[in-house]
Amino acid sequence: MAINKQWHQSHRMPPKAAREQRVKWHAAHNAACGCRDIPASLRFDVMKLLRSRRKP
Repeated sequence: MAINKQWHQSHRMPPKAAREQRVKWHAAHNAACGCRDIPASLRFDVMKLLRSRRKP
């Protein structure tokens, strides 16, 4: 998939990001860009976060 350059410029990963920050960033990235896969080490937590957002 093509990179969403505008999204990447306005949503930088913080330096030395904590795990929770990384999970939130990758969840947002998956929805907005998806130019790469979610790292395996974060995949479970990112998917859990995405599922919880879908429920009313």
